[in-house]
Amino acid sequence: MSLGQKIKAARLERGLTQKELVGDYITRNMLSKIENDAATPSVRTLEYLAKALDLPTGYFLSGAEVSDGSSPDGLDEARQAYREGRWRHCLTLIKADKKAGTTDEGCLLHARAGAYAAREALEAGDAAAARELAETAQYYNHEGMYYSHSLAAQLALTLGKALILLGEEGISAQRELLLKALKELEEG
Repeated sequence: MSLGQKIKAARLERGLTQKELVGDYITRNMLSKIENDAATPSVRTLEYLAKALDLPTGYFLSGAEVSDGSSPDGLDEARQAYREGRWRHCLTLIKADKKAGTTDEGCLLHARAGAYAAREALEAGDAAAARELAETAQYYNHEGMYYSHSLAAQLALTLGKALILLGEEGISAQRELLLKALKELEEG
């Protein structure tokens, strides 16, 4: 059973929805990606989920790949794509190497490339893609040790614009986003 499958099974056994499990820690969308093995959680997120599910973190780690924080080979190409401004290609490379994506540098690249890709999607009129890219970039900005208040603020603006373009559903989501961003700025 994969890491994502273990998390999903434990959540369902406890009768929790994705939103109930994540609370304000990560987005429901990110948990969905983790459960479907489209994203690998950082050790910090895995510890949070394990605690919320009342299970030892080690339960989820048996047989699962976890980053040891070293710089894996998979980041070389992602770094190059980032330097060349190929944001989506950088994200694809990081996602392809699940171990690389969970390192601090992988989180940094994912957050920054995601922010640029979200802005490009917004400029191209694809609000749904901009929203998803910005939410994912926010997640990775929080996960790594290179958290940036400035990047969080930029992402909040990009996400806010995307939500406005998405219509009525986006207005309440934008309100929550702005309250969360203000709280982070006050704490930072």
